[in-house]
Amino acid sequence: MTEHGDLEYAKRKINLARLEESEISPVIQSLTLQEGQDDICLLQLNSEILSNISEGQVLTIRGDADDSAVLCTKSRTYELKEAETSNSLLLLPGMFWPETCENGEMEVVPQTVNGIFHNYYELRAFKPSFKKLRSLLERKPYQGKEYEDLQDFQDKFTFEMLLDTIQASEEELKSELTLAQACLINGYVRFLDFDYKFSVFSSILDVMESRSMPLNKVLKEPIIEALEDLEPKEILEECFSWFTEETGETDENGHTLFALKEDSVCKLYAEVLLRSSGKFHLQDFLESWQRSVPEGMKCDLKQLRGLALTDLTSRPEVIFHFPSQNLPENIKERFEVLFKVKEKWEYDEIVPYLEDRTYPGNDVKALLIKYTRESTKDGRKMYNSKW
Repeated sequence: MTEHGDLEYAKRKINLARLEESEISPVIQSLTLQEGQDDICLLQLNSEILSNISEGQVLTIRGDADDSAVLCTKSRTYELKEAETSNSLLLLPGMFWPETCENGEMEVVPQTVNGIFHNYYELRAFKPSFKKLRSLLERKPYQGKEYEDLQDFQDKFTFEMLLDTIQASEEELKSELTLAQACLINGYVRFLDFDYKFSVFSSILDVMESRSMPLNKVLKEPIIEALEDLEPKEILEECFSWFTEETGETDENGHTLFALKEDSVCKLYAEVLLRSSGKFHLQDFLESWQRSVPEGMKCDLKQLRGLALTDLTSRPEVIFHFPSQNLPENIKERFEVLFKVKEKWEYDEIVPYLEDRTYPGNDVKALLIKYTRESTKDGRKMYNSKW
């Protein structure tokens, strides 16, 4: 059909629809389907992703063959979910919109349709799973220079290798590595063996004591200098950062003063006691724990959130090691494990074991509503399994 014939055909259709030509955009688009475009998928964008693309930022789809795909920006991770629509979605790269068409003579413009779609991908907020990360880094924890073979690269991972393997954004992965107290040693991200980490921290305390440094007036440089012939400097600095914080003050020479973080230090000593003891009589534990920490520090069970559980119904009362990172990532499976350990939980007690599975729009309270029944005992809210 000629261009003139296309225009006459379009005008007849307008009349059949009982429309006036003045109501129609002057540009009439004639659509032709282009075959062989099966490699195109549609992705529905939220405002953040659209902004990232507009700014030229990189988006990465991550996942092994047996994983559900996720899409990562530099700072966030989204689950990719396929959705269906009853309407046909036409992909036209050069489509004219009414506001872009100038008033003028009516004309027919040919347009190529690059695909007809009845499904597309949605982005849903996704909480990255770091179970795999911990599994990889626990294969070969750093135990000290004497145990290292610099020519052995098996089960050692650079940050880039982990970023290619773990379904998380770059910033989320960095944040998790900081939280998990990982170190960068000779270019590889490593966990420290727990006993080795405690040994390094004990050495830091020994230097503090030998130089009569108060717990709230600690100088970093003399400690690092005293120990760097014994341990790698990067490990000393990382370990120092885990258990101290700046006070905002300086000594008479202008050097920054640090203070030991009471909660972090007490938690470390508690873990030393709990890791090897199974169930510990609570009163005996509290006494041993308080004796073990540096003088001047005060132990409190609140410091053990997500690390240990108490059973106040047993006689005598007991406490036992129960770290949150050992729980399943799947939230339904996690609740099953929690309710096998304890039939009823108080709110403050269960929160530390759920916080890492929350994301915007799905907080702890939402999880409790979905998976638990609420009851009241002696004026306290308790939560038990729905099933």
